[in-house]
Amino acid sequence: MSLNHSFSPRDYEFPRLYVEGEESGEYLVPRRDMGTYTILRGRRAPEPGWMGLKPYEWGWLRVFDPVEAIATRAFAVVVPWIGYKALLVEAGTRLRLVEARGVQVSVVAREGEEVAARSVLAYLVTGKGETRTVRAGTEGLIVYIAWEPGGPAERYVYLIADKDSIKVLEPDEDALAVLGSQ
Repeated sequence: MSLNHSFSPRDYEFPRLYVEGEESGEYLVPRRDMGTYTILRGRRAPEPGWMGLKPYEWGWLRVFDPVEAIATRAFAVVVPWIGYKALLVEAGTRLRLVEARGVQVSVVAREGEEVAARSVLAYLVTGKGETRTVRAGTEGLIVYIAWEPGGPAERYVYLIADKDSIKVLEPDEDALAVLGSQ
């Protein structure tokens, strides 16, 4: 991350998680062939391929199998600080999990960032008061960061995918109108 980064209000918005087949009052409809997506509101029953909005911390385990290390369902993460682009992860995509757990965790890398094996993801303070660095240990694109509050330690779980296995979708005008009104 560059120290010359100028911050905007988008830097303080949470990403949005959309999961295929989930009912919601808001849907992301990917247009895979066009490389775009739109947002529809007020529909009840999702059509095939639609992705329902879920709380971001709704549960990374609902879209990821840690034993098989794959996405169990298609999902998209809309990232405000990269122009509301959606990181589309198809079911069956290989994902690598990296955990940062400590008394205090400072996240450095965010969704949408490309990382190398030695990239710093977070700094943490252990129960003994020691400072540790959490590195990616793999190359790829950060597609999702889960935060699990509570308990004696903070826990962040990074899901990292091969860049070539992720489709980055641009928002259409309707999507920008909905997302910009938040």
